[in-house]
Amino acid sequence: MNRSIIPLLCSFLLLSASSVSAFNITKILSQYPDYTNFNDLISKTGLASEINAKSTITLLAIPNGAIGDLTSKSNDVVKKILTTHVVLDYYDTMKLQKLKDKTTKLTTMFQESGKASNDQGFLNVTAKDNTFVFGSAVKDAQRDSRLEKSVMNQPYNISILGISQPIVTPGIDSPLAPSSAPPPKANTPKSSPPKAESPAEEEAEAPTKEDETEAPAPSKDADSPSTDSPPADAQSPSSSSAEKLKISFGFFVLLASMVAAY
Repeated sequence: MNRSIIPLLCSFLLLSASSVSAFNITKILSQYPDYTNFNDLISKTGLASEINAKSTITLLAIPNGAIGDLTSKSNDVVKKILTTHVVLDYYDTMKLQKLKDKTTKLTTMFQESGKASNDQGFLNVTAKDNTFVFGSAVKDAQRDSRLEKSVMNQPYNISILGISQPIVTPGIDSPLAPSSAPPPKANTPKSSPPKAESPAEEEAEAPTKEDETEAPAPSKDADSPSTDSPPADAQSPSSSSAEKLKISFGFFVLLASMVAAY
């Protein structure tokens, strides 16, 4: 083998090794005393090894004085919070300045974990008041974590940006509260529909024809018996016998006439 090729092979192997592990985040942060607490947290939660496995990231580092109560939370919750501070893309100050007055949505490692919901795995960054502010992309989340400085960068593998305070992602350490429903309308008394009357009630209340039509006043003739013509059954028995006698006599005369003619 030609001896001139050996140095080239060594250089190639070194480049390959550096591409496999592009950086060591704990070693880099150890050079900056302002971020020792932040460095301890990413090491304690095991997040450092996951960051080192990435080829391109932007780390939003929290200074010691702004860590707040993160140290009192469980490792699982702290890891979730810190993964929202690891952007899966390269952003340095020069790239941020190109945003001008725009808002850009950034994807974080928490989105990659599969545990995010309702945009918890995304951040919004906006140019504001000659600086940049970061905040969770969850609806109505605060966006008040300001960019303070560029800590270090290694284009285009890693960029560490110092921010003013932790980014608060709603619901990341507890279930998201349900959206507040609009207040119920005041109950106004409703006029009840008229009660339907039963057929019996309608029949009782409805006036009958007898009630509506007055009975005719009795006539004077009805009060006193008529003296002109007494009823047939009131005739005397003698007049009835006379009528029968007349009929019998007429019939006898007719029968005698028929016999004589014969």
